[in-house]
Amino acid sequence: MSENALRRGLFLLLLFLGLALSALTRPLTPKVALLLSPLTAPLPQLGHRLGQNLRAGLSALTNRQDLYAENQALKEELALLRSENARLRLEVERLARALEVKAKAPGVVAVAPVIGEDLSGLYRRLLLGMGSRQGLRPGMPVAAPQGLVGLIVEVEEDRALVRTLLDPESRVGVRPEGTPGRGVARGAPPDRLLAEFPPTVPLKPGDLLLSGAALGLFPDGIPVGRVERVERVQGGLKQQAWVRPLVELSLLEEVIVLRPL
Repeated sequence: MSENALRRGLFLLLLFLGLALSALTRPLTPKVALLLSPLTAPLPQLGHRLGQNLRAGLSALTNRQDLYAENQALKEELALLRSENARLRLEVERLARALEVKAKAPGVVAVAPVIGEDLSGLYRRLLLGMGSRQGLRPGMPVAAPQGLVGLIVEVEEDRALVRTLLDPESRVGVRPEGTPGRGVARGAPPDRLLAEFPPTVPLKPGDLLLSGAALGLFPDGIPVGRVERVERVQGGLKQQAWVRPLVELSLLEEVIVLRPL
């Protein structure tokens, strides 16, 4: 038998078997469909719900990211508002103190904030956040609640430079509290004053020195500092007193500006 005849025979056999199988299973087709229908019916509905859940999840994730960004923006805005509120509260307190000081001391011109300090070895000066626009002028004495600070030497529109008592160019007339006698104190950097008195002035460590009218630059009676050590110089012709100022310059946040004499 040739190869072609064999192939034809196999084809016809497979065709016959297919027709026979179709004829045998045709009565079972409706039953199989009815049997499989309840099992396959939920599949489209399940796919639809799965799609809806996926879309809802993606939407919730997007909304969550938007809410997170909005929350961060609100936190930053709240921080800025708190900072501004603190600044305004400090300004209100400063103005209230200024009004209180002015009511008690008519000679007060302003209560000015300290915005800078020169800590070099040559000069000890403060920079104030007020100037000519607020009525400050060169020659105005500057004080703090603890005592005398210095003298305004330069003024700009919104800034002023104060030569403090610790500056080597500073000079202030001083006198012991409750004791007659006058002297002159000059700055002795970094943190002391050196006062000179006649030898007849009774002076001892612990004495409080007040501003006097010897140089005519500062009002009389403002606390200046306390004597730490007394020395006789020039063969006893005069005495020197090392004095610690009452005002700690590095801790000053604001000062009181007074009218000049």
